Amino acid sequence: MTPPGGPPLWGAPAALLLLLLLLLLPLRAGAPPPPDDPTADPRGDPEGSAALSFLRTGDARRLALTNCSRSAALRPPGPDPPPALRAALRAAPEALTQAANFLNMLLQGNDLREASVAEDVEWYQALTRSLAGGHPWARRSLLALDAHPAAPSPRLVLQATAADGEIHLRDVSAPGNRSSDGEWVAELRERRGPPLRKRVLSNDLRSMETPKWRRGDGYVAGPGHVRWSQPFLECRDGKFVPVWAVALSAAFYGLKPDLSPEFKGAVRVDIELRDVGIDQCDSGTGWFAGTHRCDLNSTQVPTPRRSQHPTDLSTPLTPAFSNARP
Repeated sequence: MTPPGGPPLWGAPAALLLLLLLLLLPLRAGAPPPPDDPTADPRGDPEGSAALSFLRTGDARRLALTNCSRSAALRPPGPDPPPALRAALRAAPEALTQAANFLNMLLQGNDLREASVAEDVEWYQALTRSLAGGHPWARRSLLALDAHPAAPSPRLVLQATAADGEIHLRDVSAPGNRSSDGEWVAELRERRGPPLRKRVLSNDLRSMETPKWRRGDGYVAGPGHVRWSQPFLECRDGKFVPVWAVALSAAFYGLKPDLSPEFKGAVRVDIELRDVGIDQCDSGTGWFAGTHRCDLNSTQVPTPRRSQHPTDLSTPLTPAFSNARP
């Protein structure tokens, strides 16, 4: 239809397609992103097109037929996760905060820890495993420990994956073996989050052989220090994993010579969005808002339910019943 003296009007399907294209725009310009930087550009890109189809329908068959070279992520209207998602995954950021604070105390309580990474590696390995196995929806955990603030890459990078009741741990510190790009660590290093909480640390030297100091300063983080990634589809072995996930990450700190906090590394856990209530008909700023074609004038309403299966993210419509008579 063309109004008198004006350009053609777009129909609802075209407007919806434009909205979905905007949701999957690249996160940043420049060189193609690394595999673990979840971005997607659907313009002429079969990877982005397959991700759009999965977002729209929840049908993973097209994903299974599409090869991928990088992960694909939503570009949601709002920067923060919706409150319902925060509530559903509350245990995950709490566990990540505790892990970061354990490392804070470990490194701040003994300035020789950084020189004994090889001797203390079992501590880091156990912590990485515990993050991967601590939440039923956890897919992977990572721990990156910097050797020096100016180091180009972390000194130690551990990765644990959880699947089928097994937790598989790998040391991916060597650049040739590293399956995860270090960009997420660099982003945390540069991120200005909430200020750390200062704590006075005291020791009863009469009952403890170590440490040798009585009082000192320490810094701990709160849940607000946890960074949430955008929802993404992971590209693994050239194929998309048909499960939306989010990456939660938090930094940990040692002490500078002046006893102020100094970035020493980061921990991360990837969580699958299982059994999470998702309303794709919502017109607000939620992560999945507006990603399903919903006729607001229809006598059908979204069926209220949760995503029980990783591919079950679409919102089907069912007839609405009322007491009105024809």
